[in-house]
Amino acid sequence: MHAPGHDHEGAGESLLLRAGFAPEIARACVTHAAWSEPRATLEDRCIALADKLWKGKRDEALEGALLGELAARTGRARWDVFDALDAICDDVARRGPERLARSVV
Repeated sequence: MHAPGHDHEGAGESLLLRAGFAPEIARACVTHAAWSEPRATLEDRCIALADKLWKGKRDEALEGALLGELAARTGRARWDVFDALDAICDDVARRGPERLARSVV
């Protein structure tokens, strides 16, 4: 699961299923990579964002899609949601290189 590419997604789903997780939870290992698809859920987008931020990467398109959905669901103005989301993303992404360095096997 540490090799580059998307092989880890199917392996992650299998791992969770073998560990007894419900299929609708385990599927997120695969579906988060398709966050821009119309069938993607809010959870898929959140997991995709966490995956990017953990590595210290920012993705403007993903953050914008999530921002729009969060604003619509909460009834808050986009800029209000943006301020909070951007601060969280900055904080998590800033420590990405340190996390990656610790996770090298």
